[in-house]
Amino acid sequence: MRITITARHIEVPPLFQELLLSKLQKLDHFGHKVLGLHAIFGRERYFYTAELTLTAKGLNLVGKAKDRRDLLTCMEAALMKLKEQLRRHESKQLEKRRRAARRGKAIAF
Repeated sequence: MRITITARHIEVPPLFQELLLSKLQKLDHFGHKVLGLHAIFGRERYFYTAELTLTAKGLNLVGKAKDRRDLLTCMEAALMKLKEQLRRHESKQLEKRRRAARRGKAIAF
């Protein structure tokens, strides 16, 4: 897995990078092979921003978040958005397989 971290107008500490990696490993249980992640962290006036672009096999997802408190909260919100997108994609794929199986059984009778 390839992780690229870009910082705009802010410095990202190494501990923060390790935390991002550990949180990203929890996304593997969704069944998609995660190939890479591009994380862009920044600060614009009073807001912290986080943009996470996840690349998986046959899938590109983007989670963006903006928060006033701190960068960690912003990263958590962006990860939650990615997790929700992965969950939705997985449920759609599962439903697609179930429909195909039902159609196959109906035709066999």
